[in-house]
Amino acid sequence: MPANSTEKRPENRPHFAAQFDGEDWQYVPDYRGEIYYSTQTGEQIVISEIGAIPKDFTAQKPLNEPCSWDGQKWVKDEEKLTALLAEQRAEMWECIKQKRHNNLRGGVYVKSIGKWFHSNDESRQQYTFLRTLDALPPNLMWKTMDNSFVQVTKAVLDELSLQLVLDEQADFTNAERHKTLMEQAENPLDYDFSDGWTDTFSEVINE
Repeated sequence: MPANSTEKRPENRPHFAAQFDGEDWQYVPDYRGEIYYSTQTGEQIVISEIGAIPKDFTAQKPLNEPCSWDGQKWVKDEEKLTALLAEQRAEMWECIKQKRHNNLRGGVYVKSIGKWFHSNDESRQQYTFLRTLDALPPNLMWKTMDNSFVQVTKAVLDELSLQLVLDEQADFTNAERHKTLMEQAENPLDYDFSDGWTDTFSEVINE
């Protein structure tokens, strides 16, 4: 008989590998290629070595929501779920506030002359400075968002300033509305906060 051979046929045992010890077949656990999960973290591993399953691992897949291992099965973890929900709400609130910020810097429309003026931070500072002057420079020309120039009078500046305030009030109110609705949503990250904002120059010219 050739070396390293035997007439004894190994048994086919699921999840066991047969190893010959020189006299007989020994059967050791073999879960290679199978997926298991850490009962501590839920982390997935693929078994790559012969031997017993590592301690604190299970073949049961974790739930698709925050959960923990109770010793026999995965159960919903209300504490983790509450923390995750708070984190998602905070993340979405930052997105809503950023939308509000960007929207209010997308231009301000002065209806009496039918023109859009810039409303970024630098432009706002310029408007504020102009309002501190006892009188505006004569024939003050201002470049608008469509690249045309218009004369800015005290009446135009007053209307522009008032519209900035009205737009801010409207968008702040809309942001709070979206915050309330988002916090009531089952999945905050899927909440759509795109409606209800004041118009911007880019939106109007692309309609």
